Amino acid sequence: MIIGIILLVINYDTLYLSLEKAKKLAKEFSVLKAEGDYYQKLGLNNIFLTTSEFLPQTSLSFSYSQTKEPKITSYRGNLGISEKIFDIESYLNLIFLNKSFNFYKLSQKERLEYLDYLCENAYFNLLRFYSLYQVKKNLLAYKEEYKNLIEEKYKLGQINKIDYLRAKTDYALAASQLVTAEKNFQQAMVSLRILLGITEDKVIIPQWEITELKEDFFDIIKKIDEEKIEEVLKENLLLKKSNLQKTLAKISYASAILRIFPICQISYSSTYSDSQRFYFQPKEWDKRDNISFALNFSFPLFDLKNYLLNIQNKKLQLKKSKIDERKNYEEVITQLSAALNSLKEGILKYEYGKANLAMAEELYSLAKEQLKLGKISYLDFRNIENTYEEAKSNYLSSLCDILSTVSLLQYLGFKDLKMEE
Repeated sequence: MIIGIILLVINYDTLYLSLEKAKKLAKEFSVLKAEGDYYQKLGLNNIFLTTSEFLPQTSLSFSYSQTKEPKITSYRGNLGISEKIFDIESYLNLIFLNKSFNFYKLSQKERLEYLDYLCENAYFNLLRFYSLYQVKKNLLAYKEEYKNLIEEKYKLGQINKIDYLRAKTDYALAASQLVTAEKNFQQAMVSLRILLGITEDKVIIPQWEITELKEDFFDIIKKIDEEKIEEVLKENLLLKKSNLQKTLAKISYASAILRIFPICQISYSSTYSDSQRFYFQPKEWDKRDNISFALNFSFPLFDLKNYLLNIQNKKLQLKKSKIDERKNYEEVITQLSAALNSLKEGILKYEYGKANLAMAEELYSLAKEQLKLGKISYLDFRNIENTYEEAKSNYLSSLCDILSTVSLLQYLGFKDLKMEE
């Protein structure tokens, strides 16, 4: 596959777009890119929150109060420092922090790979419908020209009414087909515009050079079969995420059960009190403060209601993670099976389309020579020309089908399957 020169040209309200430029725009403006960045930041934030549990917690407060009868003024200040010594949940979170961070990294990577797939699929879809729209537009022009000619001959009595009505019917059918082709082209443009974050109402024309697939690439995709599915499933990012989420749910469930162990915390407190004024100098504070050290133990187990409810909640989360894993597995299996069947169909259509295009090109070349020599009519030549354009469109459509399917297979787990560029 060869992509034409990469360019982004704005001509009035028309945008000429290559696949590479489309993917670049998607990675800059798509909401999926923003979602991927969100997961990355969430992973980093999770690291800070988990590690901060083991850092000293400090607090500083001041208060002022006054009573009227008897009139008593009070100034108070408190400096507190506490350090968590033992908390089974915090320890487990720290031990398995890498798994949690990997989950968010996988989430970001999966969103970006999904964005690549969506962008390629939308671009090939636009290319397909743009090509078909051009063919139908040319066909309508030919049918209109032919209808006008038949109409003149019918008025002169040179043809019968059946031929005249057939020409009008063919023209009406071509006009209807063009309306449908234009609608599909417009919808494909809207889909790509939204994905790329383009807000202007521009006509997008895909820049693509029609050529055949490279032989080695074609040989590789012809050998893809369902025997590789189990191997591919190990590379599927969605399933990797589901498995990690289940592991994290197991850890969370275990930590809820292990709340039978107490939470131990050591603390230091310096409380300042005076009835005259605040003294902010350390020396004055030392004269008036009351210092205390404490070793605190709390037992979540003795809050039996919340302890059991927390275990039940974590158990339900674990069950949900298992359900999600199975659901995602079944969905991926279904997508893989459908994609492989589509690939087989696409390969056959591509081979037939390639052979048909070769014949149509030969016929078109001969027709141009015959037209120069005056051996065929202009309308006959236009008919052959439209046949050639339609064969080219069908060939390109089969090419787009294959490339879209290859893009989907890459996203689903065929990581060594490199798209032609």
